Amino acid sequence: MATIQSSTGLPATKAAGIFSRARIFEILEVAKPDDRTSRLVDKVLVALIVVSVVGIVLESVAGLSSRYSTVFDWLRWASVIIFSGEYLLRVWSCPESDDERFQAPIMGRLAYMFTPMALVDVLAFAPFYLSMFFIVDLRFLRILRLLRLLKLARYSPVLSILAAIVRAEKASICTTLFFLMMVLIFAATGIYYFEHKAQPVAFAHIPAAMWWAVATITTVGYGDVTPITPLGKVFAAMVSIVGVSMIAVPAGLMASRLTDELRRRRENYQALVEENLEDGIITDDESRAMELKREKLGISEHDAAAIARHALRELRQTSSCPHCGKQIEG
Repeated sequence: MATIQSSTGLPATKAAGIFSRARIFEILEVAKPDDRTSRLVDKVLVALIVVSVVGIVLESVAGLSSRYSTVFDWLRWASVIIFSGEYLLRVWSCPESDDERFQAPIMGRLAYMFTPMALVDVLAFAPFYLSMFFIVDLRFLRILRLLRLLKLARYSPVLSILAAIVRAEKASICTTLFFLMMVLIFAATGIYYFEHKAQPVAFAHIPAAMWWAVATITTVGYGDVTPITPLGKVFAAMVSIVGVSMIAVPAGLMASRLTDELRRRRENYQALVEENLEDGIITDDESRAMELKREKLGISEHDAAAIARHALRELRQTSSCPHCGKQIEG
């Protein structure tokens, strides 16, 4: 049976039992290809996230809420208990991480508790406990339970790609958002001065005109508030044209970065394949490492097979005589 290396450098299956801190950390992290227990836990957590979110949505239907109130209550309790336990185990086992920030017994755990994913874990069950300790009606906080969907980012390579793109382009995104806010204020102010006298109710003040500006710049155009004066219509047309440009710029930026990120990940995987093929043989350990790398990079099995075939073809071409085609002995 293949063994899994723990942070101590010893095989986890021999270093300690299933309830050891190292083993708990391995189980809760995204599963390795040969770790069936961790894969099972991942599937259970993903299923619970999906079922709990579906329950939140269906609970808003009056007929279903009253008829299946017991089912919804049990689902709420089960999800809170499991997610709370998962969070506590993650905090307890985080010193086993390869990240040096989390390896200190106390400060490492505190640092982990303020990471984005740890905060998402807390927000997934926090409204339940807040409603128990506060007399104030906190039912509006139940919407925070929908943040459980963000927990899927741990198990979805697609979301990891999106997160990498956002991190790489955060400066450009912030610049675009800042410019969008400037255009929004300018559009709301302009339409207010053009339409206020003709429509004192619809455009009572600049904050009220913000709704029209948002609907127009985003090209949604609900039509509940529209300009009626000639100057107002001309101004609205100009804002609409600017709105199309504002949407096109970040969309093109994200598409370009997505292409670059996918190419970079394929090249990263190809480099590993070529390294493993240098001796002409791929061992079981190398195969497991390649599969783990493929899942981590979010590369499909079809693309991985194509990359492997290309690397093997390149190896055969470089190791054969260009004149007769016979293999050159190494």
